Amino acid sequence: MRRNFSATPRRELKEFVRIYAQRELHSESATVIQPGMALLEHILVFDFGDPLIWVSDGSGQRLPRIRIEGLQTFPSGCAHLEGRHLGFVIFLKPLAPWQLFRIPPGSLANKYVDSVDVLGSGMQSLWSALAECESFAERVRCAEEYLLPLAAKALASTSIMKSAQYLFNFNGMSRVEDIAKECGLSVRHYDRLFAEQTGMSPKLFARVRRFQLAMDAKRIAPNRSWMSVAHEFGYFDQMHMIRDFQRLGGNTPTQLLQQIGDLQPWSLGTPMTPYDFPGPTAPTDNRR
Repeated sequence: MRRNFSATPRRELKEFVRIYAQRELHSESATVIQPGMALLEHILVFDFGDPLIWVSDGSGQRLPRIRIEGLQTFPSGCAHLEGRHLGFVIFLKPLAPWQLFRIPPGSLANKYVDSVDVLGSGMQSLWSALAECESFAERVRCAEEYLLPLAAKALASTSIMKSAQYLFNFNGMSRVEDIAKECGLSVRHYDRLFAEQTGMSPKLFARVRRFQLAMDAKRIAPNRSWMSVAHEFGYFDQMHMIRDFQRLGGNTPTQLLQQIGDLQPWSLGTPMTPYDFPGPTAPTDNRR
């Protein structure tokens, strides 16, 4: 049995939170495998069931039940889920770790770290409160009670982070040279500062943004051709898109979409392109 729920954040949190999601999985006989892939979001994870095993380079490790999964710049392994799994997650937008927690996003890149070690004992208290909730909707309300005071005191973005937001809003299709010039920096200096503050180069940031949007467009409209998706998101041709998917997702577009299925993280229950929600919605239940 597998059930996925998702809900968009309230207006005051939409600058920081992309979506809330919950995954319930009961599988006593088979292991469900979720491939890792490049991802712009940072994810606050709260696990309440059996541990998740992360397998990379042939070895596996149990991940902390309260953790931050930083943005990913490449496919780094896969998650193995079996037994009784219940996980509640908060998908944070790329700059939110700095704005909410004073943590440079680049320091979390390609890492899976214990949230208590990074954010303090408040994470343990939040985990306990979420564990006592009887429904996904209650967990969303509990999470937002925790996040709202942080949002009210959020830090302003640096000029480099603002440029990252600009690049993000234009779907990664703006020229890095033009953005560097607007910041009054050489391309080389801009690239260095961007990587230090966000965790990846501006060109890779743009590629991952496009990769995510292309994946989501196909999932939302499965009858669309991959060629149509390639043209919409500015790939030179379909082969260019395939090569990008292999570098960022570890497989061809069709194979990757089949592997991920309803576990595709940035598409959980969303009815449209990610990050462009019209307002708070009721939680979506996607049953499998």
